[in-house]
Amino acid sequence: STSKISSDGTCGGSKGYTCEGSTFGNCCSQYGYCGKTTTYCGAGCNSAFGTC
Repeated sequence: STSKISSDGTCGGSKGYTCEGSTFGNCCSQYGYCGKTTTYCGAGCNSAFGTC
């Protein structure tokens, strides 16, 4: 199944949104939010739903 691009800034979880291509940033943090800083892209980030 293809992931849907996040429209609300969340990723993974029950909705399964991906951050890649979203307006929030391409990385999915370990807490399930999209962003573009090391907080989101660094240790623990979710490579299944965004860039690491």
